[in-house]
Order: sequence, then structure tokens, then C-alpha cells
Amino acid sequence: MKRQLLIFLMCSLSVVSACSVHKRTALEAMGEGVSDLVMEGDDTSRPAVDWWLSFEDEALNAMVAQALEENPTIDQAAAGVRKAEAFLAGQKAADLPGVNLTGSVGRARTEGFMGGVSNSWNLSAAATYELDFWGKRQALKAQRLLDRDSSLAAVSSAMISVSAQVADTWYLLVERQAQLTLAEERVALKRERLAFVEQRYGQGTVLAEQVYGGRLELASEEATLVGYKADLAVASHALSALLNRNPGVPEDILERLPDASLPPMPPLADQPLSSRLILGRPDLVQAMNHVKKADEAVAVSLADRFPSFSLTAGYGRAGYDTGSLSGSGPVWNIGGNLLAPLLDWGARKSKVTADKAAFDEAMASYRSTALSAFKDAEDALSNYHHGEMAVALFEEALSSAVSTRAYVRSRYLEGASDYLSLISARISENEAKGRLIANQRMLLSYRIGLARALGGSFSDSWAEHDVLKSMPPAAR
Repeated sequence: MKRQLLIFLMCSLSVVSACSVHKRTALEAMGEGVSDLVMEGDDTSRPAVDWWLSFEDEALNAMVAQALEENPTIDQAAAGVRKAEAFLAGQKAADLPGVNLTGSVGRARTEGFMGGVSNSWNLSAAATYELDFWGKRQALKAQRLLDRDSSLAAVSSAMISVSAQVADTWYLLVERQAQLTLAEERVALKRERLAFVEQRYGQGTVLAEQVYGGRLELASEEATLVGYKADLAVASHALSALLNRNPGVPEDILERLPDASLPPMPPLADQPLSSRLILGRPDLVQAMNHVKKADEAVAVSLADRFPSFSLTAGYGRAGYDTGSLSGSGPVWNIGGNLLAPLLDWGARKSKVTADKAAFDEAMASYRSTALSAFKDAEDALSNYHHGEMAVALFEEALSSAVSTRAYVRSRYLEGASDYLSLISARISENEAKGRLIANQRMLLSYRIGLARALGGSFSDSWAEHDVLKSMPPAAR
């Protein structure tokens, strides 16, 4: 009966505990903090598909999958999740009473008329439980939950960063390989043109200035060729590292380049920017959780200003034997403890003030992070639109260069133009191709940057469940 009464008493006190002395204001404050950034009527959902699949590039798909599986940056972030889960489990354990087992055995001898040898022993279990009247333990658990959510956001951030770097580096490699092929062709053409000019110079039909100019152009083109080779090596090293391979052995990556080409640009949504997607970016989720954690810290410091209550209870058996007397039986105890601050010279009050200032600091940081995120998205979209215009203009330029080369070739075949003019037209067409390829690759890079600015998307993403529930109400 006594044991049942003890259990009932502890359960009842647990129910009435956890009454927080602090009203949480984080969600409301964050909603107000980004209200001017939220787009009205925006109901965009994050697509549950890997963002890079829109390029329809099997080589890229394989490399991104490998990077997401093996990249050490993602492994590091995943370890952070496991660590946060362990801390959360430890904090949840504080909601249950702590139970310890104690025991002792002894033998003593006393001298004198009543002296003799006596034996004693006891074995008991003791339970302690601190009542959470002011919500301190609840706030500490909420902080651990927020740490766990932030670590999940860190994993998502690492996945977005790694996948974007793989895509950007791969298309840089493809573009540089194409530029290298074009540069080799230009070197051959300019060497041929120089030989033709030198022949004419020997005949006295051109000035030495044209010979020197041709030599200068050839040397510059050969230097450009060397630069493309260096770019290929550096980019292949970077891609190998992203794939968790030895950067000094990039041969298998380079073997894929001859068959690779820049993919056509996938269509862009009518309304590519979404405040819901931007506010769901991992860095903003982490900033939101930082605000919420600061709010919980205020609850903890306020609770510390109030008395703490704890219960203790024990049950066991004890026995003794003095030779003439002996016995054993159950022993139990129950009690309560009160610990109240009397005089701390303002230390606890100062802690509350500091935590409230930290909350304001976190709010300002959240606003700053949100502004940077929206700026990133606007910059990425602007770059993409201007990149589209640049590609269209360079396509026109290439079309004109192709037409010019065809016209000069027809005139050469008719005998109305010399071979030097045909070589120059072929060089101009080659250069136009190089400028177009460079801008097509930049457009791909802008598109990758836009996906990154919007927080990416993954087929197994936790964003719809975990990110959206963490967003301020105004952004949902």
C-alpha cells in the first residue's frame, strides 16, 4: 500500500510539473521578421525529385549519386546528427527518476562488559526525481530537439553543396575539354596561316608586320591551349576529391569526357522564385532553430530564479547479528527537498537579461540570413536571365560566322578570294564556337546556382516534413 501511494504521488506531481514561466515568442517574432519577404499566394511545394535529374545527364547522375554516398563532408554532417540524437536521448532520460542501488556489509568488535562481535548488512534501492514545476527540463529537452533538427539541416546543406559542386565542376570539365579541342584546331589553323604569310613575305607581297603579328597570335593561342590543359587537370582533381577519390588519379573521370557534351537547358518554371522554398533553405532552418533555442534558453534562466523541488524514496532490507541478538527486515524512506536561491547578488537576473539579448541577437541574425537568401535567389535568377540573352546573342554570332565561312569558301572555290581569307574565316568561326560554349556553360552554372539558392530538392528529402514545420506561420 505504501509503495502504491509513493508511485501515485510521484505521477501526480509529474503531471502538475512542467508549467513554464516563460511565454515563447520565437515563431511570432520570426513571422513578423520576414513578413515583408513572404510572397502573397505562394503555395509552392518543394519537388520530391533530385534537382539535377532535369539535365538528363547519365554521367552526372552517377557522379552525384556517388558523391552523396561517399563524400566525407556529408559523412561529417551525418555524424553530427547521430551525436545530436545521443544528446537528445540523454536529456529525455532526465524525465524519469534516477534509481541507484546501494549496499553495505560490516563486522565490528567492541571491548568491555557489553563488548562482542557484531555483523550488519543492508541492501536498498534509492530513487530521486526533480519536479519540473517551472519548465526548465522541458526547455532543455526542446533545445536538444532543436539541435537535432539543425544537424539534419546541416546534412541537407552538405548534400546541396556537394551535389551543386559536382554538377558545376563536371560541366566545367566538359566545357574545358571542348575548348581544348577548339584551341588545338585554332593552333593548327594559325600555324597554317603563319606559314602562308611567311611564304608571301618571302615573295615580297606582305610586310614583316604581318609575320610578327601572326607569330604573336600563334604564341598566344598556344599559351591558351596550355591554360585549358591546366584547367582540365585542376577541375578533374576537384571532382575526384568530391567523389572521395585520390585527386592524383583522375583518369577514369577524364575517360568520360570525349563522349560528354553540355546538355540542353531544361525549361524554367513560370514563377521560379518562391518565398516558401527560400525560407525552407537549410541555412534558414538552422537560423530559425537558433532563434527558438535562444527562446528556450530564456525559459531555462527564468526557471533558475525559482525554487527547485525534488523527491527521494528508498526501499530495501537491512539486518544485524550481535551474537545474542539478530534480525532483519524491510527498510524504506520517502522525503522531499527544496532548494531556493536567497542571495546571488543579481547573478540569475543578469543571466536572464543576457539570454534575452541573445534572443534579440538570434532574431537579427535570422533576418540577415533571410535577406542574404533572398538576395542569392534574386541574383541567381537575374544571372540566369541575362545568361539566356547572352547565349542567344552568341548563337546569332556563330550563325553569322558560319555563314561568313561558307560565303568565303564559295568565293575561294570560284577563285574570287584567296586561301588566307578562308583560313581567317575558319578561325573566326572557331572562336565564335568557343565563346558560345563558354556562355552555355555559364548558363548551366547559373541554373545550378538557382537550384542551390532555392534550397535544392531530393527524392528522399526531409524538407516537406521537418523544414516546413519549422517555418514561421506566415511562410507556411
